[in-house]
Amino acid sequence: MAVAPFIRVASPTITPSRYGLATAADLVVESDPKLRNGIEFDVNPTGPAKLSRAECAPPNDPPEFDTGIDVSQFDPLVVYRGFTCSPVGVSEEDVLDQARRALAGGEWAAVEKALWSGDYERPLMDTPTDVLTTTAVPLVKGIGLLEETLAEEYGGVGIIHAPRHIAGFAAEKNQIDVENGRKVTTLGTRWSFGVYPNTGPGTAPADVDTAWLVATGAMQIRRTDVTYRSVIDVRGGARYAIAERTYVPAWEGPQAAVLVTLT
Repeated sequence: MAVAPFIRVASPTITPSRYGLATAADLVVESDPKLRNGIEFDVNPTGPAKLSRAECAPPNDPPEFDTGIDVSQFDPLVVYRGFTCSPVGVSEEDVLDQARRALAGGEWAAVEKALWSGDYERPLMDTPTDVLTTTAVPLVKGIGLLEETLAEEYGGVGIIHAPRHIAGFAAEKNQIDVENGRKVTTLGTRWSFGVYPNTGPGTAPADVDTAWLVATGAMQIRRTDVTYRSVIDVRGGARYAIAERTYVPAWEGPQAAVLVTLT
């Protein structure tokens, strides 16, 4: 008995995950190909201002001055997805589209993992990170410690980076509000519920029912448009395609971490 062929339709649309780093950071699309060299900028002065007495009060101590202008530098990340198949019945456009869709579905997860785990030059969980507590504290207390650090040492709206499964626990404790399409804390600090490995200093995995949270200042992420490459292996006959783009994450202010309990 003859069997009718399947009807070919378009693949389901993948909507990128929300409320991770793509939502929390400020995204800048950069057209300059030199972005692959990395970036540098003058660091904003942060921290509390100084105090002096009124003119009619007893003599003041000599004024204190900050010295120089610090420059911060950040290296690039090149994120790519490759695809290969037999060239028979598949056009160059087909393989490039497959690579593009593969990149779109996983590029932010790759950036988040790299930022946390050490695949990036300045990982979030690294030696400069100020570990506020190595003994797990309640989630709400841990958030409070990070908020306090951001207020004292930064003074701007920062980001709390948390493994994605923490979102449900934070919501249960009424620690998530919505502001301009972003998830924020009760004080307006942005949440980034990313695909972060739940690891602490030295990449040691967190114990069961505990999690690490990391606070940073505002994060700006520059990235290029997607570029494509397609070649055919003349010896083997296979067609190869790569879709890639360059990211440069950058931030200021403190890096502080807390270990929290989820029970």
